Amino acid sequence: MKPHDNTERFARDAAIRTNEAANERVLGRMHEAYAHTTRSARLRQRPDYWGLVFESRFARLAAVTVILLALATLVGQFGALLSGSGVAWADVTERFESVPFFYASIYMKDYVLDSPRQFELWMGKDGSARMRVGTQVVFGRDGQVTHAFDIRRRCEVEPDETAANIVGILATAGEFSLETVIQSLSGGKLVDVTPAMNARAAIGEDLAVFDAHSAVSPGWVRIYALRETKLPVRLRIWEPGEGFSVDVLIAYAKEQPALFFDPQAFAAKLHEPDQTETSLAYLFLKDPGGQDVTSRDLSR
Repeated sequence: MKPHDNTERFARDAAIRTNEAANERVLGRMHEAYAHTTRSARLRQRPDYWGLVFESRFARLAAVTVILLALATLVGQFGALLSGSGVAWADVTERFESVPFFYASIYMKDYVLDSPRQFELWMGKDGSARMRVGTQVVFGRDGQVTHAFDIRRRCEVEPDETAANIVGILATAGEFSLETVIQSLSGGKLVDVTPAMNARAAIGEDLAVFDAHSAVSPGWVRIYALRETKLPVRLRIWEPGEGFSVDVLIAYAKEQPALFFDPQAFAAKLHEPDQTETSLAYLFLKDPGGQDVTSRDLSR
C-alpha cells in the first residue's frame, strides 16, 4: 500500500469531511476578502497556495491529516500537564507525616472469593492506636499491643494476629510514615517501593494517582491523593496471583480525646449491662461533625 493511501484512509475515517462544493465556497469567500483589502493587488500576484492545495486530492487529505495529528498532540500534551500539576510523591509522604490524627477503614481479602475483613483504625501522632476488628477492640502504644477486648464475650483476650501486626508497624513512634502503612497492610509484599505518578489512572483534576510495584512479587499499590492538600485519601493493594487485596479509605479530623485511647477506661465500662456491643465498639468516640455515633449519644 502506498503512503498516500494510508493518509487518505486515515483522513476519510476522521470526523472532518471535505468535498468539492465546500472547497469552492471557501475559495470564493477567501477571494472576496482579499478583494476588499489594500493588499489585494500584491496577494493576487503571489502563487495561489490554497488553490494548489484544494486542486490536489492527495494534498487536501494530507493537510487534514496534519491538522488532526497536531490537535491530538496538543490535547495529549495538555492532559499530561494537567495530570502532573506539581504534586510529587515526596510532597504526599511529607504531608501525611504532618497530620496529628487520622482514621482508616481497611478492607482486606486473602483470596479473590473471600469475604473482606474490616479493620477500623484510629491513629494518634504520639504513637497511640485503637483498632476494631470483628468482635475485638485493640489498643496499642509505641508499636506494641497493650490490650485487646472481646466486646461480645465481655472479657480481655489475645489480640487478633493481623490487627497486632498492623499496630506493631504503624504505631511505632518516630517511624510512622506512608511507607510503613503500605508495608504493614501488604503483609510485607511491598517493601522499599517508591510510587510514581500514573497520569492514566487519574480521572479528575482534584486527584493525583501514584503507583508502585513490588520488587519481590507481582503485587502493586495505588495511592490516591488530593492535589490541593496533598493528603492521601485512598490506598489499594493488589496481588494478581490469588487476588489478595487491601482497600483503605482515609479520613482526617480533629484528634480524639485521650480517653478514647485509654484501655483502662474502656475496661471499666466493659461489664456495665447498659453498654451495647455498638456502644462498646465506639466507646468514647467523638464524631468530628457532631453527629451521634451510638444509641447512648441519642439519649443525651
